[in-house]
Amino acid sequence: MKKTRIIAGAVVMASLGALVGGFQLPPAVRAAPVPGGVIDVADGEALASAVATAPPGTLIRLAPGDYPRLVVNRQIDGEPVRISGPRTARINQLLFNKAAGWQLDGVTVLGGPGRLMPLDIGLSRDILVSGVLLTGTTPGDGPGDEDSNGVTIRNCEGVVLAGSEITHVKQIAGVRDSFGVVIEGNRFTNAREGIMVRATHGLAIRHNSFQGWQPRFDLFEHPDMIQFMTQQVPTGSTMVTIAGNFLMAGRDSAIQGIFIRAEAYENGKEPLGYHRDFTIRNNVYYGSSRHGISMTNIRGVVAENNTVIGSPHAYVGNVPRDPTGRSSTGFQPSIMAQGITWGRIANNISALMAVRAEAWRTKDSNNFVYNPRMPGDERNPGRSFTAAITAGDLPLSAFAIRPGSDAARHGRGADITQVGPDAASRDLPALLAEARALAARAHTQDLTQDLPPPN
Repeated sequence: MKKTRIIAGAVVMASLGALVGGFQLPPAVRAAPVPGGVIDVADGEALASAVATAPPGTLIRLAPGDYPRLVVNRQIDGEPVRISGPRTARINQLLFNKAAGWQLDGVTVLGGPGRLMPLDIGLSRDILVSGVLLTGTTPGDGPGDEDSNGVTIRNCEGVVLAGSEITHVKQIAGVRDSFGVVIEGNRFTNAREGIMVRATHGLAIRHNSFQGWQPRFDLFEHPDMIQFMTQQVPTGSTMVTIAGNFLMAGRDSAIQGIFIRAEAYENGKEPLGYHRDFTIRNNVYYGSSRHGISMTNIRGVVAENNTVIGSPHAYVGNVPRDPTGRSSTGFQPSIMAQGITWGRIANNISALMAVRAEAWRTKDSNNFVYNPRMPGDERNPGRSFTAAITAGDLPLSAFAIRPGSDAARHGRGADITQVGPDAASRDLPALLAEARALAARAHTQDLTQDLPPPN
């Protein structure tokens, strides 16, 4: 039997918030006060009983310790029921199934072998998860043999994942067939794949950090930090905002940043199967994949003030890096757009800009495209940054636009004060209200019609 190992991750929230029920939570994950009573539990049986009977507005407070698998399938009418505890309260898998009106914060939730993810949210609504640690259980420093994904959100409405950490997993998250999802201010580390999205309407992925990627190229895995696809789903994804994310892949591996494609609907099945209404703003990508920000098959996209920079590993040429002959380095990262009905691509810094001819109503303006092979540009393109860029996983501060530079004068690149978890909203009730509003708006769309360009 394998010994369980809990990986706390390389980064944690630094500032501590107010005292909540005997333990402290960072301000980014502080939940709104609830008017109900408090139920203290210290074992699995007491936790299951509290979940089944707690009245609306109750705080179920977990003591430190290990708890068995928990299934929540109850719908709360009125004030939500909150399950809260310190990181030393460890739940061995948690499933929200046909549940409504629940909040989870502070605890650790463990995954397991056989693709059992720590947190599975299915057929549920009004779920708020904040300040939790989700992790797999495979021994070892890396996630190479991990079976478990971090979280699945499927057929849901009004879900928030905020201020949390997902680490030591195969895949960060799967989001599918849902309405109104907000993923804000999280830290994703030590994984092989990122957030995979299918047929989700009204989605915000904001102010997250992605670091420490370790893909299995020998298994022909396709490592993307944020990916949209259309396999085995009826539509593309719509009403999507991807903003203020820090996508760090400066190690010697080609990790794709933001990759959007409607691969199942590229042969005439439009417009229902295409993506629509995307805003991609103020993200920082650093790495050596061609697909820094790759946008295809979208009805209406705005991509502005992003920084897409090639690491030194992007300049060594397309050299095989593993026994199968696959290459993991040597690609200049780009901002690519093709198959787009209309769009605006502006104020970006990128190693390569590829706007295809069929994106004929896409405006390309005020972008700085540098040549990674020119002396100076490969280390500090356009002298845009305060110091030369080096290989490896760098801090966000390395990508601050230098005052007085050409990029600063022309308003190009990402404003790093608006990037990463430190820029995230700390108002959890507002995030949940946003998720509900996104869901309501998304339901009013007519996906059979093209999205018209703005006036």
